[in-house]
Amino acid sequence: MGFEAPNRLFPLSFLAARGGVYPNFILIFFSLLASRRPKYPGEPSKPLYLQNYHFRQAKADDKLGGRWLIAPAHSTVFAADALRTSQSPYLLIIQRIIRAGLAGEKEGMMGLQDTMTDEKKSSTIQEPSLNGISDASSILSDSRAQDILPYEADDSPFPEVRAVVKPVDDRQLPVNTVRMWVIGMVFTIVGSGLNQFFSLRQPSVTISALVAQLLAFPVGCAWAQWVPLGWFNPDHHFNIKEHALITIMSNVSFGSAAATQVIEAMVKFYDMPSHGGFEILLMITTQLFGFGLAGMAARWLVGPATMIWPQVLSNAALLSTLHSRQNLMADGWVISRLRFFMIVFVAGAIWYFAPGYLFTALSTFSFICWIVPDNVVVNQLFGQKTGLGMSLLTFDWAQVVYANQSPLLVPFWAGLNVIGSFVLFYWIICPIIYYTNTWYSAYLPLLNPDTFDNTGKPYNTSRVMNADGTFNVEAYRNYSPMFLPAGYAMTYGVAFANLTGIFVHVALYHGKDLVEQWKGRNAKDVHARIMDSYESVPWWWFGGITVVMFALSIVANEVWHTDLPVWAVFLAYLLPIIYIIPVGIIKAITNISSNQLNLITEFIGGYAFLGRPVANMAFKFYGYAGVSQGLEFVADMKLAHYLHIAPRTLFVAQGMATLVGAVVQCGVTVFMITRIRGVCTPEAEGGFTCPHGQVTYSSSLIWGVLGPNRNFSPGQMYGNLLWFFLVGPVVVLVTWLLGRRWKRVNYLSWPVAFGAMSLVPPATGINFSSWWLVNVIFNGVIKRRKPAWWSKYNYVLSAALDSGVAVSTVIIFFCIILPAGPLKWWGNTVYRNTADAHGVPYNRLPESGYFGPAKGTWQ
Repeated sequence: MGFEAPNRLFPLSFLAARGGVYPNFILIFFSLLASRRPKYPGEPSKPLYLQNYHFRQAKADDKLGGRWLIAPAHSTVFAADALRTSQSPYLLIIQRIIRAGLAGEKEGMMGLQDTMTDEKKSSTIQEPSLNGISDASSILSDSRAQDILPYEADDSPFPEVRAVVKPVDDRQLPVNTVRMWVIGMVFTIVGSGLNQFFSLRQPSVTISALVAQLLAFPVGCAWAQWVPLGWFNPDHHFNIKEHALITIMSNVSFGSAAATQVIEAMVKFYDMPSHGGFEILLMITTQLFGFGLAGMAARWLVGPATMIWPQVLSNAALLSTLHSRQNLMADGWVISRLRFFMIVFVAGAIWYFAPGYLFTALSTFSFICWIVPDNVVVNQLFGQKTGLGMSLLTFDWAQVVYANQSPLLVPFWAGLNVIGSFVLFYWIICPIIYYTNTWYSAYLPLLNPDTFDNTGKPYNTSRVMNADGTFNVEAYRNYSPMFLPAGYAMTYGVAFANLTGIFVHVALYHGKDLVEQWKGRNAKDVHARIMDSYESVPWWWFGGITVVMFALSIVANEVWHTDLPVWAVFLAYLLPIIYIIPVGIIKAITNISSNQLNLITEFIGGYAFLGRPVANMAFKFYGYAGVSQGLEFVADMKLAHYLHIAPRTLFVAQGMATLVGAVVQCGVTVFMITRIRGVCTPEAEGGFTCPHGQVTYSSSLIWGVLGPNRNFSPGQMYGNLLWFFLVGPVVVLVTWLLGRRWKRVNYLSWPVAFGAMSLVPPATGINFSSWWLVNVIFNGVIKRRKPAWWSKYNYVLSAALDSGVAVSTVIIFFCIILPAGPLKWWGNTVYRNTADAHGVPYNRLPESGYFGPAKGTWQ
């Protein structure tokens, strides 16, 4: 046991070393003795830590969760068995005395008197919290909202986490309860089924897990209050851990599984027979593979305190807001988080009716294009549909979060990387490529996610295919090569740079940490130490799931003949295993997704399975879904880590919800495409045209039939984009070298800069400029000038805005658009009558009627 403290701390150190239970007045006496007052006015107060791992370990039956208490006046921190085993209400008095050093002597004594009065009324000890006191007069200090604490402290090292997550655990809360399972499974079945049903419709609506998170609270509270106590209802308190597990079950099941798009494409567009066994296996393997992968990566992506996961903090903020009445004054604001959330949530939901239904032009707000709708250049620069989106503003929160989720969750430095990258690649380089007619791009829309032929029309893959689905070389020569818009081609180049550069970045900036975590020598924060008291999930459980899913994937593709060989299944599983940790690190730190495996899997599959579009399609979704699904599971594991949910309970909840959701979505998809007449055709009743299946089908033809070798190989039209595979590692290495000399250069993160562009197009400038403006205001200005306000309200604000849009979207669709259709007037049509909306190119077609190489000369 080692410590650095004045001699008068010796009695306390002796007490801590001896352990045991001591009378209450002895505890108070020694805590007062341990305080150290400043030697001179203005002397900074520094904590004095007693290092003893034995006394820092939490016990399973520890009422105080193994907390360290801060001693009075100036924060001498101590720990002793007596403090951890005593059930005395006087411990609350000690905490009040402790805070006297923060709130001032007068305020501290007033708080002490209030506490002693309260203790006369009740002897029941409450859950301690060093986040503050529950009364409105408490103050959240700016220093606490900014300081980086040591890992040994009794709270998270990072202020972002301290803002929303309590560093204490109540082991007595019932978690694995009937009400949690019933509510969670009902939401899983209903939510996954409805989302899959409407995913086949155009226009569609998605019921987000936020809706389930909000609805689960009143449902759970009603269950707890009205159902008689017993096996179905352990107590009258619906707690935060139960609520979190229901939220997690919704998160892993609500999203439409990528495999359903493969089923739609195979049955409706390739006219292949429906096989229930194959479809079930395809769904389960693609979903549970990500689950197994997440568990194996958890050591690096969940446990370390540096893996913050900002999106998870937003969920945690919403949960803690609903379940806690704690209220601290922050920069003069006394409104509680719950009241703040309700005001913003209701206001946001009401406002969304304007850009979402009443005046949809506010969503794009390309007002310059409304003024000069026929000016091609103006529309290309300021338009939002096929232009660069230089109009800057949108009044639609859904547009703000479209490309990179909520800007309130992204660090300011990461936001600078995002906007800087977009400006460089799409507002500077892309116009140069376009207006110099590189790759014949001036004959096409500037920014568009489609592919085109040499007449400027969407590429018709049916003209280059034989009746049996094979490629017709002669028809290809007589038709056209495939052309990409300048913005779309740029996205491929940026993705190529990211796919190689991210490994160099992680090796240089995070390599030592990864090795330490592998060896188990990384420092643990308070949340990791609390979770150590729970029985962990063995690593081989997740490894076993991954191996079983791999075997079932081979069975599915061999028995039902998708033309995907065993070695290709192995490669499709290997790519996510390689990428999940690098991509996860970037996501966990910045909330920016750098997962661009959808492009590389199409690219590899196009070379490996040329002429076999179904194999290409299956390869793509096995590879891409592994990382995308895996990171969703990892994020939920981090949420459970923050809220101290037993890992084995979480394992069962995630696994069951994933399995049930996959079966439900598979059943809904198969029923609709085999039982509903005209589904997945332009004449489908109710608009069930299967837009996602159509895109998947077209993509499989482009990459599986035409193949990348006719466009991206050396010497082909877009062959120079392959240099971006080298550009990525080079710029990362150069930045790292410069950062060793100038530290501020290290804020330049190329994986963030590259990865944030993954949805461009259809995302355009307005999705980035408005996003960055919000990021600057809250994470640049307010966080620096009003850190206490930011700490208290920022994540709640993000959750409220997201929730308002999610609920309002569902109401508008089901209550207005579905029965009555959209509102038709100038404010909802003006932006559709512009050159931007029509995708008018800069150059007109030559007199020959086509552009590009002479007919018959392309190979």
